[in-house]
Amino acid sequence: MQAARTLKELVEAGAGELKWSEGGARENPRREASLLLQAAVGLDRNQMVIHGDQTAAPGAAARYWEMVRRRARGLPLQLLVGHSGFHDVTLAVEPGVFIPRPETESLVEQAVRGVEAALAADAASSGDVAAAGPAFRADTRVTVLDLCTGTGAVAVAVAHRFRREERVSVHAGDWSLRAVRLARRNAESNEITVDVRRSDLFSAFADLEGRVNVLAANPPYIARAERESLPVEVRLGDPEDALFDPDGGTGFHRRIAGRGRDFLRAGGVLAVEIGDRQGDEVSALLHELEYEDVAVLRDLAGRDRVVRGRRPR
Repeated sequence: MQAARTLKELVEAGAGELKWSEGGARENPRREASLLLQAAVGLDRNQMVIHGDQTAAPGAAARYWEMVRRRARGLPLQLLVGHSGFHDVTLAVEPGVFIPRPETESLVEQAVRGVEAALAADAASSGDVAAAGPAFRADTRVTVLDLCTGTGAVAVAVAHRFRREERVSVHAGDWSLRAVRLARRNAESNEITVDVRRSDLFSAFADLEGRVNVLAANPPYIARAERESLPVEVRLGDPEDALFDPDGGTGFHRRIAGRGRDFLRAGGVLAVEIGDRQGDEVSALLHELEYEDVAVLRDLAGRDRVVRGRRPR
């Protein structure tokens, strides 16, 4: 029978296993081992430090080693611990729903800037000299629509950013019923309001046509032929219908940008996440559809990640 180990010892032993993992855990094995143990024993980071010299209960240790083994095979850390930090919120994750990743925070930032610009423009048009302040026309609403929402990551992050601004309404849609339920749960757990609907892109949002100030989307944009080149965490952790575009990579971008013109207000902003080699193609598509101020924007790793455009005023 294996001798009981302290929490510190379990972290070090788990890190030793993860150094040889198939996925990204080998890049920072000690951190990942610590996060897995926190989930297994039900302690947060500070509690782990305080109780580090205590031995783990046999059941908790067994759960931990099973999580370590699954992580070493490439299962995403977020699925094992059941949540993911994203922007300024924490999101529950579960199998069958696309896992939010740090690069998508670039899409959130563009959506936030679009909302801020809409609020500032309204303040200026109302004659308010403090255009950056909170005074806006009483009948004004700034509407955000997030398509292919998955866990609700973008919508929840934007709604959280403007949680004290009553004139900002956030809506989100996804074809997957599981994703819709999870996005609603994430909005509730972060104590913000998001109108989440099951929708094939725009199909459930007829009431928003012509009213959207900011349209954001992180659609499937990977060609199926690229499947084997994807990281093991993506292949094992994300549903294929959230990854692969049957039209080769930019089919969803064309559909969203084309129909999006009918949903955006004059001057409204479209922001879509892209693959890091799709910037030229998607920006050309937006020019073709007569969007203005088209730009390809990079994520924190310096890769092309978002294409933004504006419906003509």
